[in-house]
Amino acid sequence: MNLFETAARLYERSCAGQIDSGDLDTIIAWPNDDLPVLFGATDMVRRKFHGNRVDPCSLMNVKSGACSEDCAFCAQSSHSDTGVDVTKLADAAAIREKLAYAKSRNLPFCVVSSGRRLTPTQITSICDALNGEDGEKHASLGILDDDAFAQLRDAGVVCYNHNLEASRNFFPTIVSTHRREDRVATVKRAKAAGLKVCCGGIFGIGESWKDRKDFALELRALDVDTVPINFFNPVPGTRIAPPKETPLDFLKIVALFRLALPTKPVKVCGGRELHLGGLQALMFHAGANGYVSGGYLTTQGAGIDADDGMIASMGLVKKDLSHFE
Repeated sequence: MNLFETAARLYERSCAGQIDSGDLDTIIAWPNDDLPVLFGATDMVRRKFHGNRVDPCSLMNVKSGACSEDCAFCAQSSHSDTGVDVTKLADAAAIREKLAYAKSRNLPFCVVSSGRRLTPTQITSICDALNGEDGEKHASLGILDDDAFAQLRDAGVVCYNHNLEASRNFFPTIVSTHRREDRVATVKRAKAAGLKVCCGGIFGIGESWKDRKDFALELRALDVDTVPINFFNPVPGTRIAPPKETPLDFLKIVALFRLALPTKPVKVCGGRELHLGGLQALMFHAGANGYVSGGYLTTQGAGIDADDGMIASMGLVKKDLSHFE
């Protein structure tokens, strides 16, 4: 079977929800020089299930730095000497202002905080700021309990972001202050509260292709709603060596997750500008149908105007959010 026939077979198996471990091995072994052939399959899967719509979102870092957890890739960890600004919880006016701006740009808005979890008082403050405001509202506030998720839901939050970061086997090499099972339990609590879950990870932190394959299968088994893919952007002072992957390696990761999870939004988030450079638009051919726009937690992005221009050049349009008014 030649590469064109193999790509056609992967397309058919992905559309049927039949991609298995052996298929993912085929993707992993795909020669980078021949990735355009694989992208024919991933692009068709994206268009079949998501059309020409993309699902971007915007972030606000509502509480920055001084995190007690030791995630080795994270610039906000107190275990790393990165010089990232430490800020207290943003006030309600600032959160509402950012939410209104995101809505004006047709972007969902996600409040994100550093730390293992926010206190009940802090959760209440954020919910008070969000309650009654227009726009699609998301949150990423750490390892929360059932009561906190009920509060967020009642304040109009529809999606919770809680990344597992890496495969089950690789996770202990990058985090020791909490268990991966704590994160999985949080994902399940969010879903039980009626929230959608945005759950993915970070790549280029020393993981193997087997780790990536296992991770894709684990996310599929959890039936997460959206898969964010981050490429490690090494802020000076973080405790992991800079990635050795090429832009094509990172694009192959996108292809792997697209074919493994054909119906799910796959968003390329942190590090895309740094690591994809002039090849950014190829992430859509690789299967992505979403991204973070307007900047990240501790690093800058290309900006909303630049991202809008990129998707327009690709014939893509943002998801309609008018029903959140």
